[in-house]
Amino acid sequence: MSLDFTAIDFETANNYRGSPCSVGLVKVRDGQVVDEAHWLMRPPEAFDYFNRFNIWLHGISAETVASSPRWNEILPHLISFIDGDVVVAHNAGFDIGVIRYACIADAIHWPTLDFLCTLALSRRLFSLPSYRLPFVAAQAGVVLNHHHDAHDDALACAQIALALARQQGCDNLEDLAQAAMTRIGHMETGTYDPSASIRLGHGLIQPSENADADTDHPLYHRVIVFTGGLMSMTRQEAWEQVAQVGGIPEPSVTKRTNVLVAGDINPATLAPGTVTTGKAAKAFALQDKGQDIELMTEDDFLRAL
Repeated sequence: MSLDFTAIDFETANNYRGSPCSVGLVKVRDGQVVDEAHWLMRPPEAFDYFNRFNIWLHGISAETVASSPRWNEILPHLISFIDGDVVVAHNAGFDIGVIRYACIADAIHWPTLDFLCTLALSRRLFSLPSYRLPFVAAQAGVVLNHHHDAHDDALACAQIALALARQQGCDNLEDLAQAAMTRIGHMETGTYDPSASIRLGHGLIQPSENADADTDHPLYHRVIVFTGGLMSMTRQEAWEQVAQVGGIPEPSVTKRTNVLVAGDINPATLAPGTVTTGKAAKAFALQDKGQDIELMTEDDFLRAL
């Protein structure tokens, strides 16, 4: 086995995750960068608009991509470039989520991909105040020239993975993932298993209550339950985020539940009566009986934090 993979990074046009406007790809063979690609694209038609914040972030606008192919035209080239590699991304939940949600928007099947998250690896192998790409790149001795340029971010991600592999003495991604107690994720039509940290032991650990939490925070003292696969963090990390803002994480929907956060859900299809999991069905049933339960997507939850 050798250190072979393809690193990827997306930029999006708006706050819908499946609105790609740029993608960078970097191919690594035997620990060396051997090929690179960068494409601009127009997002799926249903989400073809640019938010001012996103334009400010990456500098890409509707005018920039006006003559570029649509996402569904770029996807075959992207899959051809990856060519069966494990895909490496910094915050793979986001980047693989871009693929999933863009495919949902265009009503096409998800491609089959294995992927590894350098954000999850870094949380295990570094101790940093932030695990955003610029912080991790600096810690790994990687030069990040233009953050939010898809090509430069993908190149930095590839170099971070290589630096972590050298640090751990690993010559393939499987051994690196094992060394960092992180699993390689998998996606195919109808199936999504995230690349996330593997916890020792069984079940979730109830985090300590934050006595200094802001009593005016919208999640303060609200009982919060998660359902479905989260893309931005592990379930344990989500529980810790809830406790940090003064909320109360619990494993199951009960008569105490105030918020149900549904991961692995397409926000575009979320509508009254939507049932995605057993927990969601129970929440809707309790709503019908008058219980105050708010259904949030993962994006809603992250914004609320």
